[in-house]
Amino acid sequence: MMKMKKTTVALLALALMLAFAMPAFAAASMVTDEAGLLSQRQAAALDAKLAAMSERYECDTVVVTIESAGEATLKDYMTGLYSTGDYGQGGDGNCLMLLIDKENKSWRLATWGEVPAFNNAGLNFLSERLYDELFEGDDDDALDSYAGWCERFYAQEATIGKPYGEGFLPPLDSAPAPGVLTRDPDSLALLVDEAGLLSGSEAAALQEKLEALSAQWKNDIVIVTVDSIGSASPMEFADDWFDYGGYGQGGDADGLNRDGLLLLINMAERDWYISTCGYSIKAFTDAGIEFLGERLKADGLSDGNYANAFDKFADWCDKFFARAETGKPYDVGSLPKTTSDYVVLVSISFGLGTLIAGFITKGMKKKLKTVRKKQAAADYVRPGSLQVAYANEQFLFKNTTRTKVVESSSGGGGGSSTHSSSSGSSHGGGGGKF
Repeated sequence: MMKMKKTTVALLALALMLAFAMPAFAAASMVTDEAGLLSQRQAAALDAKLAAMSERYECDTVVVTIESAGEATLKDYMTGLYSTGDYGQGGDGNCLMLLIDKENKSWRLATWGEVPAFNNAGLNFLSERLYDELFEGDDDDALDSYAGWCERFYAQEATIGKPYGEGFLPPLDSAPAPGVLTRDPDSLALLVDEAGLLSGSEAAALQEKLEALSAQWKNDIVIVTVDSIGSASPMEFADDWFDYGGYGQGGDADGLNRDGLLLLINMAERDWYISTCGYSIKAFTDAGIEFLGERLKADGLSDGNYANAFDKFADWCDKFFARAETGKPYDVGSLPKTTSDYVVLVSISFGLGTLIAGFITKGMKKKLKTVRKKQAAADYVRPGSLQVAYANEQFLFKNTTRTKVVESSSGGGGGSSTHSSSSGSSHGGGGGKF
């Protein structure tokens, strides 16, 4: 009995030691790189890829790097991370975690909950791949390759129903290349509301609308809301989420440059950003994206009416694709008119008309130089000289003045500027604050 008490006390002491020794990790991020194995951009790209994977397969896919686990074993350290980091999805807390100890050049893989895609044979296979690549000078490539293998294992179990295992493992040359993923409509949502801006009914209605429009125009229309994007720029985060999340339709032989666009909402910094790829680069020009940003803010993004803003955004995407099909996408000098545009136009026209009329009547008044003001009507009549026997009024003529209004055409360039994302895909895009 005394021995059991001592064991219990020792376990409690170890748990307390881990709780104080380790920082608080937030499950909002799938990558925590305390050991500094990755650059900020590399960490953000990997985080976007794993976050999309976690959403798609309903299992948190986590990578944590530390300087050293100290006196704790990697198993105990991971248990502490899992329990204090709020990881895990679903009622069973599904999670796959990779912990890397830089000082000891060691790592450990573990799962919690229901994760049928990774059995012991599969985890050993992944560990061997890490042994071949980790700490060999390019940790980014090693972890990127690891993420590719994770995607392969998840997809195998989700699509075939038979996970990789003993005697049934993938060939070593079959890992998917970075970014070469295909969206499964049944498992990958076009709406990812991590920031919780929409109610359940609002999210369901918007998801249905995005699916219908994406199928109609053969371009994925994606909306992603997050609490924070860490140190990544909105452009980098949106591009990588689109590429590594498996979004887009069609694409080239390498699986890159797939057709679609992604609207990112970053609540921490109040950023909005639209990333375009493939055909959407043509359909959404720089001027068009700037227009959509203004519409997002006017339709409720700035006021907290997110459901209306996103619903109207989907409607505008429909109009932009329809216009692009004519061969003349919305661009500088040909952007769509809104109700407020017409109100402004009418107000300007009325104001200019009033101003012009004022100048004309003022000029006519100045020409009447022979007229001098009299104090009374009697001053204009010589006494006794006027006797009216009969009076009648007769219209003689009218004078109309017309002014021609010449419409000026807008000059300047248009089109879409592009850049390459970390996956090698070509993207257009633009953004701002709200």
